[in-house]
Amino acid sequence: MWKGWLGAEIRAYYFADLCGRYDRLQKAATWATLALSSSAFAAMIANGLQAHYSWLAPVLTFLTAAISLYSLVAQNQKKAFDSADLHFRWNTLARDYSALWDDMYSEDAARRFTALVQRELEASKSGTAFPFKPRRMLKWQELVEQHHRLERAA
Repeated sequence: MWKGWLGAEIRAYYFADLCGRYDRLQKAATWATLALSSSAFAAMIANGLQAHYSWLAPVLTFLTAAISLYSLVAQNQKKAFDSADLHFRWNTLARDYSALWDDMYSEDAARRFTALVQRELEASKSGTAFPFKPRRMLKWQELVEQHHRLERAA
């Protein structure tokens, strides 16, 4: 039960971190596309620049297309939504494990524990689409372990 509780907390933080990362990537790609497309347009209409920088408009247009293609293929916005959902699910699991920990001798504790394990398996299955970043996971593991050591000492 304790292992499930800590694991759920760690994964909740991990997926919240991934959500923020994917959201930042999507915003950066969107802003880069906007900036490059307006720069390409400006380069095409600026007659004075065309004589000396005839390569500028095609390069900016290519970069705009490349970043737009990246945004389409990477699907960072979808990944951000999916990781936010996983954060919510793991966070809810952690809270439910905590509640069970406080009431572990109740008559329905075994049934509740079994249901939590089943929900954990479902969340784990949903998380397989995301990359495993050991350093990032270790960061959140250390934070959760530190939090619980301080909490137990208090």
